[in-house]
Amino acid sequence: MHKATAATTALALPMGLVLAAAPAQADVPTGDTTALHAQIQPLNEHGAGGTSTVELRGTRVTVQVHATGLAPGLPHAQHLHIGGKGTCPPGLDSDENGDGFVSTTEGMPFYGPGAVSLTTEGDTGSEHKLALERMAVADEDGKLEYQRTFEVDEDIAERIGDGEAVLVQRGIDTEGDREYDFNGAGRSDLDQAVPAEATHPASCGSFTAAPESGMDTGLGGTAGTPTAALVGLGAALVTVAGAVAVAGRQLLRART
Repeated sequence: MHKATAATTALALPMGLVLAAAPAQADVPTGDTTALHAQIQPLNEHGAGGTSTVELRGTRVTVQVHATGLAPGLPHAQHLHIGGKGTCPPGLDSDENGDGFVSTTEGMPFYGPGAVSLTTEGDTGSEHKLALERMAVADEDGKLEYQRTFEVDEDIAERIGDGEAVLVQRGIDTEGDREYDFNGAGRSDLDQAVPAEATHPASCGSFTAAPESGMDTGLGGTAGTPTAALVGLGAALVTVAGAVAVAGRQLLRART
C-alpha cells in the first residue's frame, strides 16, 4: 500500500516540474520592438559604405552604424532624415548648381530635413546637426563604429517605425589633407562659417524592416519566436518523460 502511494506521488511530480521549469509568460517578448536595416551607399563619388540598424521600442531608439571608406581621422556628422521621399539622391544627377557635389540641401527632396543628430553624447535634436565636436570620428583606415541609445519624440518614433528614416553621413576630404577647409568645396550651404567639406554627404542609406529572424548585429527582428522559452520547456518535458517512466515501473511493482 505504501508503495502504491509513493508511486502515485511520483506520477504527480511531473506536473510540478512543468510548472517550475516553464518560463513565466511575462518574460516572453510582446512584439513591441521594431527593427530596421539600411545598406549605406556612397554619395559624391566618395567610396564610403556600410550598414546601419535601428531598434525602436516605444520612443527609445538604439542606432548602430558600421561604415568604411570615410575620410580618416575626421568627425563625420550623421543624421536621421525624415520627411522626403525616404530615399537617397541618385548620385550627381542631383547636383543642381553644377559644382560637382550633391550638397545637403540638394539631397533634401529625397531624404528630407534632418530630424535626429547622431551625436556621441548630449542632445540629439536636429538643432545640433553641426555639433562636429560630438560626432563620431573615423579611424586611420576610414572606419567608423557608432552605437547609442536615446529617446525621441513620439512623432519621430512613429515615422522611424514606418520606415521613413534615411541615414546620411557627412564629411568629404576633397584634397586628402585630413582637414575640413574652404579650399576644396567652398562654404557649406547650411552655415557659411562652416566648410562644405564638413557638411556635404559622403554616404546615405534608407531604412527598411529587418527580417523577422533578426540580424547579425544582435538587435533582433520584429517580434520573433521566444526560442529560449521553447528550449526550456523542451528540457522540462524530457525531465517529465523520465519521471513518468520511473513512476510507472514503481506502480507496477506495487501492484504485484
